[in-house]
Amino acid sequence: DISSVFNLGKPIDFAGVDDSTARWVQEFSIKPYANPAKLKSVDEPVCAVGRGVAALCCATEEQKWIFSGYSMTGPSVFELLRSAEFANLPLIVEDFVKDTGGSYTASIKVLDRHLVTGQNVQSTTAAVNNLILLCNNR
Repeated sequence: DISSVFNLGKPIDFAGVDDSTARWVQEFSIKPYANPAKLKSVDEPVCAVGRGVAALCCATEEQKWIFSGYSMTGPSVFELLRSAEFANLPLIVEDFVKDTGGSYTASIKVLDRHLVTGQNVQSTTAAVNNLILLCNNR
């Protein structure tokens, strides 16, 4: 079950917090958005960029991935291989998307229905601009 890879419904564990940021983390942790919510439908615009696209992998309903049939992008395998954390990644987004019925492309950004995805940090502006346009058209 891919949702076990993610921290759904549980408080976020902030690692490596020094004294200067401990207060901010404490204040943040009491906010309602500090606990990730489960994405159950794709009725609203959704935007994910870079490694954040992996969070979409746990969006299931009745054991089915809700983004099956969608086109999206995320970090390329080449980008991931260059990362020091590659060996510890719980999944490769490209493989997951293809294995569960989605379509993966190595584009800078992809817009499919209500879903906007960006390949990496450099895609953020393009992805957010598309999200804004999508929200304005609703």
